Amino acid sequence: MLFRSKGPLIQAESGGELFLRAMLLITVVVLVGVAFWYQIGANLREINSRGAVWDEAGVLTKDQREALRDFAAALRETHGLKLQLQVRNNPVALPELDTKTLFLGINPETRQVLVEFPPLLRKALGEDYMYRLQNEHFAPYFERGEWQQGLADGLAQLWVDLGGH
Repeated sequence: MLFRSKGPLIQAESGGELFLRAMLLITVVVLVGVAFWYQIGANLREINSRGAVWDEAGVLTKDQREALRDFAAALRETHGLKLQLQVRNNPVALPELDTKTLFLGINPETRQVLVEFPPLLRKALGEDYMYRLQNEHFAPYFERGEWQQGLADGLAQLWVDLGGH
């Protein structure tokens, strides 16, 4: 025999104390399991949203990047859509996208904005929605030098228009 038992795992003087100690042990195991599950979920959310924001120009703050990643994660969880945001130094070009990816490319220096919605989203919101976001929404923000606020406002409005709260 490789292992020898030296007695019960939980030692107690009475049945009530044994019950209490067993319940406390089970509570600790459950709490550790829940904490582990929560941490794994948070890590998975971070991994899923990490590629959503690409700041080639280096103009977004850490807080802005984190907020945009949180928005991307919420968009994925709530509506099943992926966000791909690129802030570029060079001209913005449309990458290959799947049918669930919303693309938003911005070049703050040249004031170029490129928006592409997935087919289902384009149909739901209409072609003019995408056109207005790309060609009209950002203009006043660029004039004031507040394009980051324009990005936040545009995404907030999109969230509302998708039925978010």
